[in-house]
Amino acid sequence: MSQVLFLSGPSQGDVKPILDLASELITRGEKVTFFSSEEFKTPIEGIGAQFKPYNQDLNIFQKAQDEEKPRSGLITALLEPMKFIDDIVVQIRGLKFDYAVFSPAYPYANIITQLLGIPKTQIVNN
Repeated sequence: MSQVLFLSGPSQGDVKPILDLASELITRGEKVTFFSSEEFKTPIEGIGAQFKPYNQDLNIFQKAQDEEKPRSGLITALLEPMKFIDDIVVQIRGLKFDYAVFSPAYPYANIITQLLGIPKTQIVNN
């Protein structure tokens, strides 16, 4: 049984294809840890994966609760990538993964998989 790290951007187009793959892998006995935004927590946990949230809201397509408050999550992730990457590494400290699967739009999969010393697989949407 492998331990698999799934990394996804915060949109239906990124989550749906790899969520289906994660579900199939879980059915086959793999253990899946899945990073995404809070809005996808229920479907991710619903397939039996362990959900891990990003420390900031990265979804630029959702309206902010408070329009006066700037949406800095995606900006921070892009301008200060090590803050974003460090948060993921801290959340998975102590876990050992055999490989990672990520959505095409995921910006830091190469860095994260290099830090963890694991192979990666990118899902291509057709």
